[in-house]
Amino acid sequence: MLSAILLGLGLAMDAAAVSICNGLKYQNYRFSKMLTSSLVFGIFQGIMPLIGYFIILPFMSYVEKLDHWLVFGVLAVLGIRMIKEGMAKEEDDCGCAEAFSLKILLSEAVATSIDALSVGVSLPLLAISPYLACVLIGLTTFMICLLAHLLGQKLGLFLKDKAVIFGGIILILIGLKTLIEHLSA
Repeated sequence: MLSAILLGLGLAMDAAAVSICNGLKYQNYRFSKMLTSSLVFGIFQGIMPLIGYFIILPFMSYVEKLDHWLVFGVLAVLGIRMIKEGMAKEEDDCGCAEAFSLKILLSEAVATSIDALSVGVSLPLLAISPYLACVLIGLTTFMICLLAHLLGQKLGLFLKDKAVIFGGIILILIGLKTLIEHLSA
C-alpha cells in the first residue's frame, strides 16, 4: 500500500505544480473550484494507470514515443497563454482576466496525467489490487493538489500582477522537463 501512495506522490507533482499556477492565476478562485479541480486531477491520475493497465499495454511502445511531446505541447501552450495574459494585464490593467473553465481544467488534467498511463504497466508489480492502487493514487493526488491550490493562492497575493507570468513560466518548465527527461532516456 505504501508503494501505491509513494507512486501517487510522484505522479501528483505535475498536477500540484499546475494547481499552484491556477491558484496564482485565478484571483477569484473559490474553494469550491479548488475542490473540484483537485478532484478532477485526482480522478484523472487514478484512472490513467487503469487505462494503461488494460488498454495501453499492447501499444506501449507507440505511446512512449509521443507522450512527452503531448505533455510538452499542452503545457507550453497553456504557459505561453498565461505569460501573454500577464503581460497584457501589466500593459492595460483592465482587470478582465480569463475565467477558469472546464475546458482549461480538462486539458490540464489530461496533460498532467499522461505519464500515469505508463505506470499502468507496473500495477501488477505492486503487492495490492490494481484498483486499490489507483484509488490511492487518485486520493493522494487530490490531497496534494488541494494543498497546492491553497499555496498558489497565497503566493498569488504575495506576487500580485507577476503571478500569472510566473505561473506560465512554471508550466513551460514542467513541459520542458518532461520532454528532456524522455528524450535523454
